[in-house]
Amino acid sequence: MHSTAESPSSRELYLAGSGSFAAEIVEWAGDGGWEVLGLIELRDLARVGELVEERPVIAPGSPPPGAAAVVAAGGSRRSHWACLEHHGWQARTIVHPHAWVSASAVLGAGCVVGPGAVIGARSVIGEHTLISRGALVGHHARIGAYVSLLPGANLASHVQMGEDAIVGMGAVVVDHTTIGANAIVAAGAVVLRYAA
Repeated sequence: MHSTAESPSSRELYLAGSGSFAAEIVEWAGDGGWEVLGLIELRDLARVGELVEERPVIAPGSPPPGAAAVVAAGGSRRSHWACLEHHGWQARTIVHPHAWVSASAVLGAGCVVGPGAVIGARSVIGEHTLISRGALVGHHARIGAYVSLLPGANLASHVQMGEDAIVGMGAVVVDHTTIGANAIVAAGAVVLRYAA
């Protein structure tokens, strides 16, 4: 079993963010045994009252603080979590049952790991990082907080990524490469050396 920075006391949670990707995360969470009670919208309050995958979109102050995972797009995950944390919410990590996470890997609080994702031995994944469907993280990788690995991204062994970086769909990052904080690796790119 992989290590996480939290130990959930219940299998109920809210997702922060209500965009189209949230619908997919609702399914991933359900597959992993979580009951998603609703989606908290912090930016587009006109969406409050809508339904996403039969879950209500609610305003930040509506439910009392509980467990949440942030699924908002890339750079806004940090600000979303700061708001929720300020109001007493606790982060929960979602790992799809068809993902494979090494027993020696460590996932930070609030990570979301999609179906078909692989996280290799001795890798450390920072808090609130998204590892999308089919993304691969090789052994001994060090991934910063709030990183987004989009579908099919492939990080080889010993890769290091700074916080808030994004690796696009199908991109490949070779062994012993460093990706700087806030870097954006384009979809389908091949990274052979340091990327800032």
